Amino acid sequence: MNLSSQVTLILFTSEGREHLLNASYPSFLTYNTFIFYETLLAIDGPFDLNAVPTVKPDRILQQCLRKGYIWSIQNALDTVKTPYFFWLEDDFIFHKQAPVAYMLSVLNDPTWAGLFLSRSAPLVESDKRVQYADDLYLMNIGFSVSPSLCNTETVKAAFAALAASPKDESTRRMGFETFIDGYFVKNGYKYAVVDPGAEAHVTHAGHLESTPREYHMINSIDPELSDIDKFYLSGLGKEGEISLYNKLAMLPKLWYATWVLTYKLFRSRKAYDFAFRIYRGFLRGFRF
Repeated sequence: MNLSSQVTLILFTSEGREHLLNASYPSFLTYNTFIFYETLLAIDGPFDLNAVPTVKPDRILQQCLRKGYIWSIQNALDTVKTPYFFWLEDDFIFHKQAPVAYMLSVLNDPTWAGLFLSRSAPLVESDKRVQYADDLYLMNIGFSVSPSLCNTETVKAAFAALAASPKDESTRRMGFETFIDGYFVKNGYKYAVVDPGAEAHVTHAGHLESTPREYHMINSIDPELSDIDKFYLSGLGKEGEISLYNKLAMLPKLWYATWVLTYKLFRSRKAYDFAFRIYRGFLRGFRF
């Protein structure tokens, strides 16, 4: 069997994350030797297309008006022609090769929904809730959007169930990850991490620039219930809902963080770059 005909690479990115894509995808190419059927670049929102040559995708699927991660995932999945796809977000730095061929051999069993790569190593006992094989474990986090190899039809069915699920106040802040994990458990599908050994397969480089959580909420696919542009990274709600106590409690934390960052920027290029992003974000109206 020609393995390359079995797997599509989907690379997810969104507005304002071009610099992450330019750093992460080359690291993937450095270690990856697997030949994919095609590479699909899924973009949510306005995007500097000068970053596209970094990927050289076979196809680009862009929502020019940003609508949220679930919309982007669903649109991409609807176009996948292969039985499996490799899920790759724009902010993971690879340190070693993804064992795609081995992961494929596991997914030949239709009870498997997918396998993902660990961003930490070595795995500790709390990471190993269930052991499926010598190097396959169900972690406490369940479903993960770390770099993953997925069964296309199973994941499509999970997102179809999400789209058909009730959308109301109780689901306002439920992330799609929680729903998908529950779907897999309810329907008996397995999803596990590949034990990386002493060194993690990947590092998450975008934790300082997290996408506001409302873009991940399942209500984001319902325009009448969506909280997009209404909530913030802190998770504390609308502007008028943040209490005076919360604001006052933030002041000493902010002063402390500022002094530490000021000290470190003279000693660390990473600290300087982080300070630079804060400054640039301030000039752009806090759109990090």
